[in-house]
Amino acid sequence: MSLTNEQIEEKINQQSEQIATIEHDLKEVVNKVNKQSDQINKIDSILELQQESTQQINSLQQRMSGIENTLKNIESTLKSVDTRVENQQQSIQSLDKEMSKVEGLLEGQKTNIQKIPDLIEKVGELKNWRQIFIILLTGLVTWYLRGVNLKP
Repeated sequence: MSLTNEQIEEKINQQSEQIATIEHDLKEVVNKVNKQSDQINKIDSILELQQESTQQINSLQQRMSGIENTLKNIESTLKSVDTRVENQQQSIQSLDKEMSKVEGLLEGQKTNIQKIPDLIEKVGELKNWRQIFIILLTGLVTWYLRGVNLKP
């Protein structure tokens, strides 16, 4: 089987066309691969951003739990302060009651306190009577010691 030049040329042309078609198809495949590579790169960058976002979210969650713990501590401190305030209010109320009792007692003693100047005056008068009594007693003792005579 011998091929003629024309047949050889025709086969070469066919193969050239096939090569050109293959080259064209390869270029399209390369373009598609490049596009997919670009898409993969974009996906990678999106994944990296998502990882960073996830790390930031985790960090925020840790901060939130810290803030929650701080708020719980503040809440317990406020409860403790509220309890202390209530205890102080009860103490103040009991002091107010005792103070009103004392005021009542003072009101009751007010008349006695107003009588003090009169009593002082009477005590002064009693001192005079005491002096008079002492003089009389001294005179009686002296008279008895001299002997009970009415003669001077």
